[in-house]
Amino acid sequence: MMQAAAMLDAPPSPMIGQARLIRAAFEGSDMAACAQAIADRAQDGMVGAGAALDLSTILMLLHRPEEALRLQNDVLRDHRHFTLQSNTPEARTRVLVIVTAGDLMANTPIDFLLNDPGFAVEYLFVLPGQEIPRRLPDHDVAVVGVAYSRANEPVLEALGEAAAHWPRPVFNQPRNVLRTSRHGLAEALGDAAGVHVPRVVRVDRSDLVSAGGRLPDGLAYPILIRPIDTHAGNDLQKIDEGGALSDYIAGTEADTVYVTAFCDYRDADGLYRKFRVVLIDGAPFLCHMAVRDHWMIHYLNAGMLEDPEKRAAEASAMADFDGAFGQRHRIAFAEIHRRIGLDYLVIDCAEGPDGRLLIFEADTGMVVHDMDAADLFPYKAPQMRRVFSAFQQALASRTR
Repeated sequence: MMQAAAMLDAPPSPMIGQARLIRAAFEGSDMAACAQAIADRAQDGMVGAGAALDLSTILMLLHRPEEALRLQNDVLRDHRHFTLQSNTPEARTRVLVIVTAGDLMANTPIDFLLNDPGFAVEYLFVLPGQEIPRRLPDHDVAVVGVAYSRANEPVLEALGEAAAHWPRPVFNQPRNVLRTSRHGLAEALGDAAGVHVPRVVRVDRSDLVSAGGRLPDGLAYPILIRPIDTHAGNDLQKIDEGGALSDYIAGTEADTVYVTAFCDYRDADGLYRKFRVVLIDGAPFLCHMAVRDHWMIHYLNAGMLEDPEKRAAEASAMADFDGAFGQRHRIAFAEIHRRIGLDYLVIDCAEGPDGRLLIFEADTGMVVHDMDAADLFPYKAPQMRRVFSAFQQALASRTR
């Protein structure tokens, strides 16, 4: 295995990058053909490190995670430094994104936000159990792209030690990223003005079994339960009584789960509305609003594509956000920014029945993108340009 210092001295390997590959898959491209095209460009049968990392991303998009992570690990044994093929010599700001090994949710998808010729983006991978370099490749600003998960906790802790010695500005301090676990958010924001984070307890499955349907102190039915480190509603259930809890425990393989107080946040019309808001240097921007007649909302299950009335409601929410939702919850957003301390944070939230900002989750790994079809969502592109411009200005301001 190549030594870490030698890896940094080697030139960065060019790659397409996750954002462009995700966009291609979203638009229906033949990803197997894309992989074959990358392989066909190999020199003397050898695929470069960046191209191999692209192939790993494609395998993830083809729902072949074990092969994808195996290939990723093979690549990262000998190469840790990568550059986007789309970088141009005219770029004014060099951004070094610190990332780690893992699936598509392990890191902040930065290249969606920096698809601009004014920025040259490079990636440096750091791995658990290995020393974090204090000497980094040349850059103007470093972005900690490692998102929170249990697996990433040691990396974030180590980055917290190393970042104090880096000479260039650091965007999203790693110790603050550690506050974005579900239980960390509840602890940090529990008494924040204008904010409601439902009580959440991290519980071992064995303790729930021995409790025989009794809930941890401070919780009462109904509850939400899910394995930790899951997102997008995977294995998430609403439980109304002890028998159903026993059934859930019997059917899950998770060793540890989150048990969360359920908050019924439906509006007067009986519909649920979930907002994805990004805070950039504390300023809130609406990225999407999903509307559904069920409490478990995700943009893809809310029927936004099929329902023009829902899209009209989202368009109105975006047009009015600064003077309506954003204004009503300005104190809450300011408190979140102050207490979590991240320069960039994505929040899934709603307006609770008591008028407070109801927080479902907040982290740095959620995708903020502009991939929605312009014919169905003509209001999205202008809004996302505002978001991307704010992010780019925030990074550029660190270099002045």
